[in-house]
Amino acid sequence: MRLAIAKITKPHGIKGEVRASVLLDSPELFCRVKSAYLEDVKVKIHARSTGDGAIVSIQNVLTRDDAELLRGKTLYVDRADADRLKENEYFVDDLVGLTLFAGEREIGKITEIYKGGRTADVIEINGVKGVMIPFLKRLSAVVLPEQGKMIVDAKVFEEVAVYAD
Repeated sequence: MRLAIAKITKPHGIKGEVRASVLLDSPELFCRVKSAYLEDVKVKIHARSTGDGAIVSIQNVLTRDDAELLRGKTLYVDRADADRLKENEYFVDDLVGLTLFAGEREIGKITEIYKGGRTADVIEINGVKGVMIPFLKRLSAVVLPEQGKMIVDAKVFEEVAVYAD
């Protein structure tokens, strides 16, 4: 199984580099990765942090036109090659698809987790209504991947949830 580690947002400069939104805890972790999968092709990469993202050189991507073709694509690593997680840490890919509950009430499926940069990550849930919540410690999230669900504090959920129109 592969894990998403960065999403290419746009070209950077004229030598084939790209800007990427990092899907790991920090751009520094991403910058340690030396090879990744771009679609089904394993490529060598070199990345440098921009604070909230990274600028990436990708093997055989040599021009701005080459880089433009990568806009919106995702870089992956094999799960076996990923850093070991501590207890109660999860990969984004492990959380997407879980059903979110606020206490006993089912809210919907987690469809995306957006990196928040210097602020909290944001969880997007698709249910009867679309809703987004910041991924805050005070939500007291209990993640139960084997049961396919995440449970958060109902009171805090109601304080922070933003519903789609």
